[in-house]
Amino acid sequence: MRCYMSLFLFLLSLSGNVNADTKVIKQVFDIQSTDLGAMYQFIPDYVEIDVGESVRFEGTVGSHTAHSIKGMLPEGVEPITIAYSDVSKVTFDKPGVYGIKCKVHHRYGMVALIVVGDPSVNIEQARAAAKKRVSRRGQEKMQRLLDKAELKIE
Repeated sequence: MRCYMSLFLFLLSLSGNVNADTKVIKQVFDIQSTDLGAMYQFIPDYVEIDVGESVRFEGTVGSHTAHSIKGMLPEGVEPITIAYSDVSKVTFDKPGVYGIKCKVHHRYGMVALIVVGDPSVNIEQARAAAKKRVSRRGQEKMQRLLDKAELKIE
């Protein structure tokens, strides 16, 4: 019994190492799927966080990347470029919406939206940029994600 209790306490301590202020976005390639939109995706593709919190991107290996979409960042924010890394963590210090795409698979709809605090900061600029900077399939999905973010605006 003591052995099981020690194992339980050890596993519990490991779960405490995950920062509560960090969300995880996994990049998924589901070879079993016949739908291209489900084959290549960020899960989740919509994340809300507060200013100062982080997102951990998992699975940016091979041809999967996580790049910010030009025009879909708050003013003054450096572009996000993640490639060839199993895990990368990004801290978001400015409010607004951040459009993310896999540089290769966005043509299949592999896009995500991170909402940091108040989305009204740049949502209109982001919406316009999505129409120019994302493939047709990715654009349709991104506009739906932006619609969801817009519901947060008071």
